[in-house]
Amino acid sequence: MTLLKWPRRHSQAQEEESQLLQLFNSLNEVVLLLDKQHQVQFVNQYWEVITGIPVEQTLGRMFSDFLHPEEIPSWSQLLNKITPSQHENIWFRLISASGELRWCEMRIQSVNKDQPYPLSATLCDITPQVRNEEVRHASHRSLQSLVDRLPAMLYRSRNNASWSMEYVSEGCELITGYSAESMLNQSQVSLGSIIHPDDATRVWDDVQQALETISPFDIHYRLTRADGTEVSVQDKGRGLYSGSGMVLGVEGILLLTGKS
Repeated sequence: MTLLKWPRRHSQAQEEESQLLQLFNSLNEVVLLLDKQHQVQFVNQYWEVITGIPVEQTLGRMFSDFLHPEEIPSWSQLLNKITPSQHENIWFRLISASGELRWCEMRIQSVNKDQPYPLSATLCDITPQVRNEEVRHASHRSLQSLVDRLPAMLYRSRNNASWSMEYVSEGCELITGYSAESMLNQSQVSLGSIIHPDDATRVWDDVQQALETISPFDIHYRLTRADGTEVSVQDKGRGLYSGSGMVLGVEGILLLTGKS
């Protein structure tokens, strides 16, 4: 009787295995199983969606075979850190069948709690997010480069008598003779300290009036440069406000209009 029942149990096991495989293949992320030699023992079909490499051409190969060469040291370092009681996360680049690089995030851990191998891992394709971030960084770098090349000083300051700077563009040195770093947070010199004494009170009053009426300001005054010479500048700006209307600071642009 036992022999007669065995094929039925075997058939049931095959059916359960088939259902489990179907489940893995329905996921929109890669599922991997790596042995002690870090060879791929199992990978679901989503691997082929990301890399274009068929599953049958992946099984039995070292996972590092699919990594960008620059990622291999980080991969080796990660493997040395893994213990049965914890998981690790890593970002890396895969090389697809077409040669395209795919950024991925992997979560990897031991299958068993009492021994390091085999390893199970899930892998998500984050290439679109990384590309968007790269585009944003590139746009920011391009904009910053443009700002730094302008013959003007863009600034953001606190609304105090010193006009303590929280941001100053590289054009600061052209206008004032001081580097941007020396003026940030009033570390060495403040804008307020180099406004001509005969103009300082008027500048303060005009800015405060604009802040009270939530209006932009356009002021002409004199500055004393680092070398002691005087220059005339045009300061165009506006206030920064909180949601409740509190003045948080001032931002604007200084343009050189003349030298003494």
